[in-house]
Amino acid sequence: MAIIEDKSAPGTVHLIDATGELHVKHSEAARDIVLVPLPSDDPEDPLNWSRKRKLLQTSCVVMYTVMMVFPSSAVYSVTTPISKATHLTVSDLGCIVWQALALQYGKRPAYLISMGGSIIIMGLAPLCTTNGPYLANKILQGFFGAPVESLCEISMTDIWFAHERPLYLAVYGLSLAASGKFAPVFAAFINTGQGWKWTLLWCAIGMGVAFVYCFSLMEETNYDRHIIQSTLNAGSGSSSEDVVEPGAAEDEKSAGKRAAGNEQASAELGEVTAVTYPRKTCWQKLGVIDKKRPNRLLDIVWSPFKFFRFPVVVWAGFMYGTNGLVWPGILNATASPLYTKTYGFNSTDVGFAYFGAVVGMVLGSLWVAFAGPRLVIRLARRSKGIAEPEHILWLFLASLICVPFAMLLWGLGAAYKIHWFGLVFAQAILAISSTLCLSTAVQYATSSYRDLSGEFITTIILIRNTLSFAINYGITPWIEAEGQRNTFITVAAIALVCNGTMFIMIRFGKRLRESSAEVYWRYVDQARPKGLSH
Repeated sequence: MAIIEDKSAPGTVHLIDATGELHVKHSEAARDIVLVPLPSDDPEDPLNWSRKRKLLQTSCVVMYTVMMVFPSSAVYSVTTPISKATHLTVSDLGCIVWQALALQYGKRPAYLISMGGSIIIMGLAPLCTTNGPYLANKILQGFFGAPVESLCEISMTDIWFAHERPLYLAVYGLSLAASGKFAPVFAAFINTGQGWKWTLLWCAIGMGVAFVYCFSLMEETNYDRHIIQSTLNAGSGSSSEDVVEPGAAEDEKSAGKRAAGNEQASAELGEVTAVTYPRKTCWQKLGVIDKKRPNRLLDIVWSPFKFFRFPVVVWAGFMYGTNGLVWPGILNATASPLYTKTYGFNSTDVGFAYFGAVVGMVLGSLWVAFAGPRLVIRLARRSKGIAEPEHILWLFLASLICVPFAMLLWGLGAAYKIHWFGLVFAQAILAISSTLCLSTAVQYATSSYRDLSGEFITTIILIRNTLSFAINYGITPWIEAEGQRNTFITVAAIALVCNGTMFIMIRFGKRLRESSAEVYWRYVDQARPKGLSH
């Protein structure tokens, strides 16, 4: 088995085997699609899991995401005066710590400890009726809830191949965004019927259900890949190098056909090696601690900072931050006072107005889920089977159009007092962009530097949260200085320029990857002996 990757440009791979000449494993659904990343021959390799097993693992990640996001959003909806006075968060620190622990000791224990700690925290939250204990409770909640911001994306890339990832990253993105919008609405109903304490207790109960579900069904997806290099020429017409798994064999003089590719590879495996891979028992799958590894915590903690020298990673974090948090944050800063003062909405009406954003999130997820995989495959076919990470960036065309339009409709609509549905429509249009940016930005970065994707995802989150903090700190003075109408006109223009950088990355992204190739492969060579390559 072999997979062709251009070592001079990390992320450039031979995805489509149009002529059937590549002797590699192919997708069962489309026999000319090469499986990227390369799966090993171990049946316990997460990439080799059955579709049912992968979907079950995906459901665990979605369950975790929903139940961890709900408490944060619900708490803010019933403790508004306290949350506005504090604005405390330790999510950045949490991301670094949890990512390191997950890669060292396993993702499954990280998820379970995160949920277990959150259950206790939310169960004790109703007792925190003064400022000090409440702040301590919120700090701990932010710390234990941090994995939802960085670990879930990597869990998806652990089990799904490159041509499948846009769909399942979109599923994760929808669960992350939609649960944050639905939670305040449900919290308001619970608060009305049972009181604010039960809002927090129901969150604890929900996380308890998620804990049992994930403890019973979630598996460990960490898998140490030991890759060796080969010099096979696949005749792809580009400067390429094969990456070969141990136990695989390649016939350099013959060209296998796609229809028999997988069977032939398996037959050759039997001729080359007699390695037998053990299967996990049910009890082993329920284990909490992953296998022992050399201590690499310091390497993992430091890694998010070293990836700031990779322009592709920094740009992905920038796009995720601006489209995911900055533009929605600017709109949300004026939403409640605008609806209540201009249109006479009460708090319940304001909550229902946010259902427009939920509709937009669904549309954004559908755009990524259906257009993303088709786009990647179609452009690879057009490029003689070669897939570039920049191909996925065409999905940002939706952001290029939606964000400026939504900002102008919101700002000018409020200034000229158009019907309130115009503002709800603006929220829906903006939510399309805020949903698609997560999966698209993460897909671009992980496709570019897939061997170290588990390490640099925290870099993206750090950039995103830094941008969010900056805009939350400065938006009120900005609106007070320029007025709402002029502020949103300016924001629309800035958003157009920011999203327009997609064309720069489509044009020059490969050159940036080529310029970082030497440093990247050096990091990969350092990571592989420690089992850190993805």
